[in-house]
Amino acid sequence: MNPTYTASQPNSHMNLRVLFRTLLLALMVAVIQGCAVLSPDFQEPEVQVTAVEPLPNNRSGDLRFRIHLRVFNPNDSELALSGLYYTLSLAGHKVVTGTSNNLPAIPAYGQDSIVVDASANLMGSFMAAAELIRLQSDTVPYELEAKLGLRRSIIPHIKVTKRGQIQMGQYR
Repeated sequence: MNPTYTASQPNSHMNLRVLFRTLLLALMVAVIQGCAVLSPDFQEPEVQVTAVEPLPNNRSGDLRFRIHLRVFNPNDSELALSGLYYTLSLAGHKVVTGTSNNLPAIPAYGQDSIVVDASANLMGSFMAAAELIRLQSDTVPYELEAKLGLRRSIIPHIKVTKRGQIQMGQYR
């Protein structure tokens, strides 16, 4: 039995070629737009906490804070941010978590302030406090992790992590 070919098959083959070329072109455009982030010279942005202010209690009784961050862009291209997810851990326990989706673009070789509303994790705070009492140390290990969402890039986000020690003597 011989297969029967219809006139629509050549057109469907042609449609696949057009679709493939269109997808390839879209992929190339996305790669070109994301090249700044993918370049070998790309450096991770730096995130610093500049201020923390308590927010009025809401009905759920959560401890809420407004955290002011400064984001530094050490690259030669603008960092267009779509969102931020932020956590702060003390002594290995997650203490504060915050998010924001109203973010400015950070200019090339520039910096800008970001405000993040955050909630305290009460169980994590209790666990961190118990660990600090147990350790009886003059320093507390901390970890700041920020996930920066990117608008015009083929990679959806960049994770920035900063670890260190807080000297407790300065707060006594």
